[in-house]
Parts: sequence; C-alpha cells; structure tokens
Amino acid sequence: MIPFEEGAAPFEVHEILIPRNGIYILENMNTAELVRDRAWEFFFTLGAARMTGAVQGIINPIAIK
Repeated sequence: MIPFEEGAAPFEVHEILIPRNGIYILENMNTAELVRDRAWEFFFTLGAARMTGAVQGIINPIAIK
C-alpha cells in the first residue's frame, strides 16, 4: 500500500497534471548520454502520445544538440 494524505486519492497529482493540464512528469528520464556527450545546452522537445484523459502514456523526449 502506498501512503498518501488523508482526504486525497493516491497519485492524485498525476490525475491533475497529465490529463487535465497536459503536463508530463519527467523525473525518470535517463540523461546519462547527454552528460557523457557534454551536451549542456540543447533543444528539448517532447513527442507526446495522442491520448485523451490518460494518467500515463508513452512519450518520446528528444534532445537536439
């Protein structure tokens, strides 16, 4: 069981950010290759999946140096 605040649903932030506002949570991105290549400045784009109302989705983040 995952603890959460009293009166709140589990993963409520995900339900608000992604489907209601289109804001993706990118805390698990692997940036090791950018660090290895010393890409300190780059253009970042996110090819979001074409889903409506989902709380998770497959996304395609791209960094162009």
